[in-house]
Order: sequence, then C-alpha cells, then structure tokens
Amino acid sequence: MLKFIARNKYKLMAFIIILYAAVDVVLHKGLTRVLFPKTFTAYKMHTALPLNKSTLNNQGKVWEIAVNTKELLMNKVSKNSNGFECDIYFDARKNIFDVHHDEDNSTGWYLDSLLALYKQLSLNAGIWLDFKNLDDSNADAAVTALTRLRDQYGLNNRLLVESRNGHLLTAFSDSGFFTSFYTPIFNPYQINDAESKKWVDSISAVITKARVSALSGYYFQYPFLNHYFPNYPVLTWAANDRFSIVNGLFKRKAARNKNVFIVLYP
Repeated sequence: MLKFIARNKYKLMAFIIILYAAVDVVLHKGLTRVLFPKTFTAYKMHTALPLNKSTLNNQGKVWEIAVNTKELLMNKVSKNSNGFECDIYFDARKNIFDVHHDEDNSTGWYLDSLLALYKQLSLNAGIWLDFKNLDDSNADAAVTALTRLRDQYGLNNRLLVESRNGHLLTAFSDSGFFTSFYTPIFNPYQINDAESKKWVDSISAVITKARVSALSGYYFQYPFLNHYFPNYPVLTWAANDRFSIVNGLFKRKAARNKNVFIVLYP
C-alpha cells in the first residue's frame, strides 16, 4: 500500500482535491450559484425613485452579524471593526428598545445600555439596527426615541435602520438616518422571468413611495437587487466558513462588487 501511494501520490492528491471541491460545492450550492452570472430579463424600472441622501460612515463592507448581547459586543467588536448588526424591538409603553432576535424572548438588554457600553469602549463601528417590530402604531415614537439616543451618544452617520416595512422608513430618512428596506424573501435562481418581473414591481411599489438609502436581502438575492436597482447600495449576509473554497470565492466576489455596501458574517 505504501509503495502504491508513493508511486501515485500526485494522482491521489489531485483526487483528494477534486473530491474536496465537489463536496464543498454540494454543501454550499447556494453560494455556488451566486458565483456564476445569471441572465436576468431586460425589464427594469425607469422611474426616478426617491433616494435618501443620508450617509453612513463605513470604513469597510465586512460587518459582524447578530451582536445582541453585552458579551458579544465586548468580544466580537473592536476599535478596528467596521460595524455590527443587532436586532431591536421597540417597547412603546416603556419608550425603550429591546435588543434580541427572537420575538417574546427578551434578554433584558436594551439599546441604551448597548450604546453606553459602545461609548465606554471607545468604539467607532457602524451600527446596523434590524428593526423587527416597526409598524404604524409605533413608528413616530420610535423615530423620536432613536433620534434622542443618536444625539445623546453622538452617533451621527453611524446608525443604519432596517425594516421590512419600507414605507415607514421615510420618517427615519428625514431625521438623518441611513435606512434600508429589507426585501421579501424569494430566490431569484428558482423563479421564471414572469415571477422576476412581479418581484421587481413589488419592491418598486414600496421604494417609489418611500425614501430609503439601500436595499437588503439574503446573499442569493444580491445579484437580483444589484441588477434591477443599481442606484441602491445592497446590504446582505452570508456564511463564513473559512475551510470552504466556495465561501472564499463568494467573499472575494462580494468584496469586489462596488454596489455591495455591507456583508454581514458570523
């Protein structure tokens, strides 16, 4: 056996590399699809959409995802970090923002406390606020409360507000926040041209009536958003498997795409 291996070591190495690559592609088939250009239909919106002119200080597009606890803020975010994302729920009765991901699973950690620690640690990272429960009943109070926190902690041009309710982001945009419409979940690689057109129309219907700074969606949506809405920076998120060739190639492609503004990685 040892003699066989010695005589065929280069063939065995090539076989192992090919096998590794094949397994990597299977395990990361979603990322693999994004690596190859997709031919989208020529259908585009030609209407001049209302863009939010607020800016966001962003030193780099790689940000930390789901920094929802004190420990994660202290351990994952440093003075050299570009930014981080956290999930917030506004409690209109208490006029405070809860920081946690799952609904009805409050941890007692509040945005006010997070920002106080942020200032104590002398951080400069951008802060992406995934607003989970923004609706018509709390939007006005939320804008006032978040503006107060921004001014209190001196965070002009460092806060990003994201919501699925794009029409409610106009008030945040008008108050100087960088905003992003969290687009509905759909996979552009699994729909036909007619369905693609419906999604273009659906997203356009929202942002035509609102002023937002950017569009956000899953990693498999960013080529679609980039194609149909080239005037909007794209925010996305993906896995971060350092042992994956496919993941490495995706990260390289996203890094080179000028329209990808932020990518969240765990």
